[in-house]
Amino acid sequence: MTDQTSLLQRVKGALLKAAVTALGLPCRTYLPYVLLGAWNRTVGGWFSVFYCYAGSRAFIGTYAPKLFVEAFRWFPVPIGVLRHEGKLGLVIASPVLESEFLDPANAAAFRRLQERVRRVARIVGAERISLTGILPSVIADDGILNLPDTRPIVQRAVCGAVRRVMRESFPGGPVPILLLGGAGHIGVPIAGALREHGFAVHVIDPRAGQSRFPDNLRGRPCLVLDCSRPGVLESYLDQMWPGMVHLNEVFPRTPRRVIEPLTAQGIPCWHLSGLAGSIFPPLPHGYEGAVPCCAAHGASDEPEVVLVRLNPEIDVAADGATAAQAA
Repeated sequence: MTDQTSLLQRVKGALLKAAVTALGLPCRTYLPYVLLGAWNRTVGGWFSVFYCYAGSRAFIGTYAPKLFVEAFRWFPVPIGVLRHEGKLGLVIASPVLESEFLDPANAAAFRRLQERVRRVARIVGAERISLTGILPSVIADDGILNLPDTRPIVQRAVCGAVRRVMRESFPGGPVPILLLGGAGHIGVPIAGALREHGFAVHVIDPRAGQSRFPDNLRGRPCLVLDCSRPGVLESYLDQMWPGMVHLNEVFPRTPRRVIEPLTAQGIPCWHLSGLAGSIFPPLPHGYEGAVPCCAAHGASDEPEVVLVRLNPEIDVAADGATAAQAA
């Protein structure tokens, strides 16, 4: 059965790469977008364009054959369609890593990419553009796209995820929150929203002059909420202790090399995939069955969040211990 499942996954992966390549090459002429725009203006449907980039080299391998990576690098290519709150969104992407956006040598290419994303939205007739990862904050400082402020959506989603994790993990009541990245573009409003909901929030961020977990909380149950950047959590592993729970909001989800030492300490790890919705074909690596918060078309005060448990073996061990005690 495992071999059959693996074979099926490889076949699906090959078909996805073939489809993205078949669409991607003509997209350099914008012809597929012109056809989508004609359909939209006739039938209607496209509300948004959501641009995402490769969270890691594994993401690049999911969508683009090596032969075409350079051809697609700074060109947005359709990779899916999202549906949220009854509205459709076109998901486009390019095989660019976060470090490449931040490299000053790529400044001109990055601006051309923004122009292309804006052109795609205009051609297909979308009402809004949304971006993933660090791009909203980067473009807010120096960009050419007029973006809606999606931070209120992210705030509501994170608050909903925190309330759910608190209920399920800390039956004795809310515990202090250690907010990694709490002085950032997303972190500041999240910290404010959590405090408005009555949570005790401790911002852990060198930009706020605080890079150590508070000594008075050591050994106590705490929720470590990561709203920083990929890889930042690794620098805090030596400060974490049993009794904590980790909740990741960062794109992409926490990698296995970080989950393993936390699992060894019995620290449950959760990943906020986003809000309940659909993307076809599904985004890989922890985003199945959800629309990323930054791509969502809205969020209520009590949003339906999608959480993924990253180390379920802790639950298996706990269930086994409970069964042994009962016996």
